[in-house]
Amino acid sequence: MMLEIVVISMAMVLFAVIFETLRRRRLSEGSAVLWIGVGLGAILLAVARPVFDWIARSAGVSYGPSLLFAVVAVFLVLLCFSLSMQIGRLEKRVKILARELALREKLDPEDDGEAGKRR
Repeated sequence: MMLEIVVISMAMVLFAVIFETLRRRRLSEGSAVLWIGVGLGAILLAVARPVFDWIARSAGVSYGPSLLFAVVAVFLVLLCFSLSMQIGRLEKRVKILARELALREKLDPEDDGEAGKRR
């Protein structure tokens, strides 16, 4: 019972942090949905632990936390892959923007490079 209380408390703290970072615009909506899902999954596991143990036994895993570890490992690998794809897209975007800026500076010599200094 104590484990469930601790996990639910931690999930509530996670929700508070998610909403605060969203409010400050430091976290994108897509990432927030992912982390809210993680928090809901933690609450679900804390409340329905016997159901998870039954699922583990049905899958042929004798120890439920082993299945949980495997699921979390797969989730983290997929998350790393997704973030790597996002980094690749952002790198391409930075290259395109740098080329456009260089062309603008080359085409407008009177600008004295102020276009790159504007914010």
